[in-house]
Amino acid sequence: MTKDQLLFKQMVEQFPDLAGYWDFEEQKVKVISVEDLPLSTGEIILMTFFLSVWFNRNVDFDITRAAGYLSTENKRVITQWFMEPFWP
Repeated sequence: MTKDQLLFKQMVEQFPDLAGYWDFEEQKVKVISVEDLPLSTGEIILMTFFLSVWFNRNVDFDITRAAGYLSTENKRVITQWFMEPFWP
């Protein structure tokens, strides 16, 4: 794994329910549609963020919704990435 891939894995693994959608050995994600996942609203916001980083393009991530909805801890994950971005 590259350094960026390891950073991404560490970031996602903070959320075990979301990390299970990634196969880091194969470098694949097992998500077709976020709307079909059995996740809470906060988890959906984080998942769209993680998918946006993973694919290096916006996957319906809404930063204003994230700012208004997520806990401070979850916002820190996003802001830390924003300050030092990487793409796996």
